[in-house]
Amino acid sequence: MSDALFSAIRDIDRVAKKQRTCSAKTVQYLSQMENEIRQTKEKLETCSNSSERKQLMKELQDKLLQLELPGQIAAQQKEFYGSVSRLGKSIDKHFSHSASFGNRETKLDEKLLDQVIANHLFREGQPDLGQTFCKEAKVSVSEDLKRAFLDMHIIVTELQKHSLMPALEWVKRQNKGEGRNSPLEFKLHSMQFIHLLTSQGCNAALEYARLNLSKFASTHMLEIRQLMGCLLYHNNIERSPYRELLSETHWEDIQQDFMRECCNLMGQACESPLLVTSAAGALAIPTLAKFATVMAKKQDWTSMEQLPVEIELGHDFTFYSIFACPISRDQASPDDPPMMLPCGHVLSKQSVTKLNKNNSKPFKCPYCPSEQKYSDCLQITF
Repeated sequence: MSDALFSAIRDIDRVAKKQRTCSAKTVQYLSQMENEIRQTKEKLETCSNSSERKQLMKELQDKLLQLELPGQIAAQQKEFYGSVSRLGKSIDKHFSHSASFGNRETKLDEKLLDQVIANHLFREGQPDLGQTFCKEAKVSVSEDLKRAFLDMHIIVTELQKHSLMPALEWVKRQNKGEGRNSPLEFKLHSMQFIHLLTSQGCNAALEYARLNLSKFASTHMLEIRQLMGCLLYHNNIERSPYRELLSETHWEDIQQDFMRECCNLMGQACESPLLVTSAAGALAIPTLAKFATVMAKKQDWTSMEQLPVEIELGHDFTFYSIFACPISRDQASPDDPPMMLPCGHVLSKQSVTKLNKNNSKPFKCPYCPSEQKYSDCLQITF
């Protein structure tokens, strides 16, 4: 699979290079044509004789025919489209697929999928495209949610430009009347302090700190002391012990923190469900393809409700606590939830049921000598 993938990537790189060459050549030919037309236009503006004008137009026509610019553009486009066509055949060659792998019938809620796609478009700051999709798919997104997603996208765009004030104003509006100091607000004020220190000097930064950082003294004193230490190196923070505060990663982190807080207030997932699902599917495809090949001659895997193999997606796709019974090694499920014994040890419900062979008598915990009663066991919800 890896060799096929690298071969496909090399083919894609070749097509991308061909596209850049084609684009550059096309621009060159069009510029050449434009220059010829512009020169003739300038001559026509200074020419009053109609016969001379006809002669100039005839010369322009002959010149363009001689250069054959449209034909050269068409040849470049034809060569590029040929490479694109060959790329499709190359991918089909490298990635042979089983007919059963991609044809499994699933009970898909198409209305829900359309709703997820619509939310994703508004989340990504594409309201026009989202509105068109909603109209064609006959789904609706509330006006409040549309407005909230649009505001979030506008502010994130400003953060990408290193502009903090829109985000600060948004945080102040959200915290108004609640009397709470948001961690996000402190991070924004800290970055604005560094911005003022590097652009306007110590006095502006110190005045800003007095007005906006003092209320965080009880919760962020260590960070405030670090910011105050920057004042000693305001002329050359890049070579100071505080140079890490200028790292570009802080801007990336603040964008993620802002989007996370926005989505929490909207009651939405912090990451786009559509992107998360697509990324998880892309990671699972190699394992599924290999499994389909192995099972093709043994069993019809498409009829299974659950795969007999575990597909590891990594910690990025872990969104809640997972409990695995230390006896059965199976993960907890709604049908087999975790149960806590009176002694404090936790087992799966099925394991506890097996230990409790005789409901009338206590049973011993497998990890300590204490005796337990089934009626005293508590179901745990993480």
